[in-house]
Amino acid sequence: MKTINVKEISANPGKRLQFLEDFIGFTQDDWKALSDSVDILGPKLPQMLDALYEHLLSFDDTRRIFLGKRGEVDPEYIAIRKEHLTAWLLKTVGGGDRSAFAAWLVSVGKAHTGVAGENDRVVPPRYMVGLVAFIQTSFLSTLFEQLPNEPEKVQRMGLAWNKMMMMQLEIFLKQMAPAWPKWDET
Repeated sequence: MKTINVKEISANPGKRLQFLEDFIGFTQDDWKALSDSVDILGPKLPQMLDALYEHLLSFDDTRRIFLGKRGEVDPEYIAIRKEHLTAWLLKTVGGGDRSAFAAWLVSVGKAHTGVAGENDRVVPPRYMVGLVAFIQTSFLSTLFEQLPNEPEKVQRMGLAWNKMMMMQLEIFLKQMAPAWPKWDET
């Protein structure tokens, strides 16, 4: 039987990511699958990001996050968000120091709260969950479209992304959830 040191994984982002990898079954093969997927997803990323932001702007409460001082959609802010999501993709597949990566994920989670982010651009957890689902679906659809005759490859990459997105969502929600009932339902 494996022992989970709850205190350690609660306090140390690197240990938390390591635990999640072990718990979910995320392996070196999954890291490789993520890396391999860049050649397929990368060229389609601008279209996926356009679809994502079109979707987010189609709902009033998510649209408000992207408004500028005059109450209109701020194209510069959306461009910055797209750059951040591109950087997220590259950082996710980049491998490297996992403890530093885990600490970065914590900072991303905090940036979506009023604690470390912008008070008028707080992202409630319900939207983070929806965002992860939207990205997972977009990635998987793109993999199927680009590799129609390679279902094993799509499965390998799709499963790796699914595991990674769930690990990241858990780390994000750990930052967002402490204040969840208070600010999510206002």
